[in-house]
Amino acid sequence: MFMNVKNQKGFTLVELMIVIAIIGILAAVAIPQYNAYRAKAKASKLIDYARGCAMQLAAACQSDEGTGASLSSSNATGACADPTVALPGTDVTPTLSGATGSTCAAISVSSAATIAGTDFTATCSGAWDGNITCTLTP
Repeated sequence: MFMNVKNQKGFTLVELMIVIAIIGILAAVAIPQYNAYRAKAKASKLIDYARGCAMQLAAACQSDEGTGASLSSSNATGACADPTVALPGTDVTPTLSGATGSTCAAISVSSAATIAGTDFTATCSGAWDGNITCTLTP
């Protein structure tokens, strides 16, 4: 007639509420971090674009055979035209600067875009006959 407490199984309402609260706290921390990670992953394509342009400028310098040669606007425009479409996998069209007017001794190319409200800039610099290094700044 009386129910024995030992036969009852399951979770109490308080235990379920504690679990839901813990999951909510974890989600509140994880979701912003995940969104920042996604934005930075999209922005990494800016480095590819700037590096490709810098390498094409280095190739143009090599064909000019001179470290003191100045990159003409036609040379730089042919090597690094601004894209007319968005970066692959994103809805972002980057802007390119620093290609024209560079010299072969000091190549510097920057590609910038705003992704998810954050301004990203990829910069590649170096000499045509040396290393070209690239950095991404948020």
